[in-house]
Formats: sequence, structure tokens, C-alpha cells
Amino acid sequence: MAVDKSTPAKPMTIVETTQSRTNTSIGQLITELSNQVTTLIRGEIELTKVKATTLAKKAGAGGALLAVAGVFALYLLGWVFHTIELALELAVAPWLASLITALILLFIVIVLALVGVVLLKKGMKDKPEPQVNMKLNIAAAKKGMEK
Repeated sequence: MAVDKSTPAKPMTIVETTQSRTNTSIGQLITELSNQVTTLIRGEIELTKVKATTLAKKAGAGGALLAVAGVFALYLLGWVFHTIELALELAVAPWLASLITALILLFIVIVLALVGVVLLKKGMKDKPEPQVNMKLNIAAAKKGMEK
């Protein structure tokens, strides 16, 4: 049962009503309130799950690219030492070839690291914040209890 949960549900808006319920008992109202609160809490939990899943996917992609950049950085370090070795041997052509290779690897590392950082920042935008919606829900419930 595959369900696409990549787009989280939009938060509900507060709706004020002016209906009077003269035939409704206190017990029925309490039961309705209990059911609504339960539904609201379940919805918040589901929204938090969806946001956490989205965050994990985006952060995972950014982390993977940073790991690849780290591997290339290790190769770069090897090439730098190899270049230093060739430079000390005073062999100009091999040294120049090694330096060009090292610069290419440096460019790849920089590009992968920058893309990884951008993906991590995008992933952090979807960080779940259930406390914000819960504060709105509590305020709405308090406002409803005052009537």
C-alpha cells in the first residue's frame, strides 16, 4: 500500500460559528469535543511524520553528496602529495600534469560540497514544528470554550 506523502497537508483554518444547539446535552458536547481533539492530535502526528520523512530524504541526499565530496577530497590529498613529489624531482612536464589533475579534483570537490550544502539547507526548511500548530489549536479551543 504505497501512499505518496511527499506533500504535507495544509493546516486547518479556524472557523467561527454562531449556531446555537439548544437540544444538545453537555455529555454529547463533551463527546464531540473529545472526538475532535483526538482527530486533531492524530492529524498533527501524521503531519509531523510526513515532514520528518521529507526532511530525512532531503538531508540524506545532501549528506550523501558531502560524503562523495569527502572521498574526492581524499583523492585530492593524494594527488597533492604526488604533485609535491614530482615537483621536487624537478620534472616539469609530469609535475604540471599532476597539478592540472589536482585542480580538476579540487573543482569536483567544491561543486559537490556546494550542492550538498544547498540540499541540506533545503531539507532543513521542512523541519517539523508541531508545537506551532498545537498552540493555534489550543487557542482555538480556549476561544470556543469561552462562548
